[in-house]
Amino acid sequence: MALETARRSRLWQRPLEVASTQLVVDPGLDLLRGPVAGRLLDLHDHPRLQLEAFGIAVSPDTTQRLNRLVARNLDKFTQVAVPSASFASICNLPAGRTVVATNGTDTQHIIPGPEPGDPVFAMVSGAAPGRGIELLVEAADAVRLELPETRLRLALQPTGPASAAYLSDLRGRLRGMPWVTVESVPYASLSNFLAGAAVLAIPHPPHPYLDVATPVKLMDGMAAARPTVITPRRETAAIIERREAGLVAGGETADDLAAPILRLLTDSELRARLGASARRAAVEEFDWRIIARNLADAVLGPEAPNVAVSDASA
Repeated sequence: MALETARRSRLWQRPLEVASTQLVVDPGLDLLRGPVAGRLLDLHDHPRLQLEAFGIAVSPDTTQRLNRLVARNLDKFTQVAVPSASFASICNLPAGRTVVATNGTDTQHIIPGPEPGDPVFAMVSGAAPGRGIELLVEAADAVRLELPETRLRLALQPTGPASAAYLSDLRGRLRGMPWVTVESVPYASLSNFLAGAAVLAIPHPPHPYLDVATPVKLMDGMAAARPTVITPRRETAAIIERREAGLVAGGETADDLAAPILRLLTDSELRARLGASARRAAVEEFDWRIIARNLADAVLGPEAPNVAVSDASA
């Protein structure tokens, strides 16, 4: 009996390793001490750098608070999962502590649907001035010179007070453009929304942070078997070109963006080929379940016991 009690005591003395899918705030950070150790932190967005990239102004106090939040988390966790090696570099993360696990999608929730009967392209995004929304509207105007029946659908989500104010102002500016619609699309309805467009677009403007991002909306578009047109951002362009999942604009102007959109809207065979390739990429490489298992292997080793992977769509 004494031996069994001693054995159980030794088990409780082993460190408890913790993983987190988001930055941990106080007082949770204070719990990571003694026998409770932070093993893996998922850092797919740097809050301060992201706000700066999307043109959302923050106060010096908020900047300091966000910097401290990231620094404290990095101090508490031994490994960090990042969307790309270049993301780790821009965040000044030591390469020896990072594991690359790109963003992904749920290919069981987002499934291909029949194309719309008219030329429609769409964008899914948070609402912010630095996301290229106005550029996409301007590109749509250029497309309509060649294809007047073209419509643009924007699924935009406010992410805070400044974002909500921007979205309200944008709606006002778009009132004279009935061919542009701004919609609120919950995740449960995302698959239907994506199926309602023939082409998708991610018009991110030039910015060091956006060059290293791998946005979830890119992978969701792949799961929907829709080709995506993007501006020439480094990591998204690498994925699009490697998996033949869409087209990369030749430059940063509205006309540069309009050209590949028009090409796809008027070429059904090209749309079908790129869309099918995009779906294969989502199923083979970018499904959350695959990403989670690969991450578990990288962190725990392939010889570790099987890890239960939950539906990661949340």
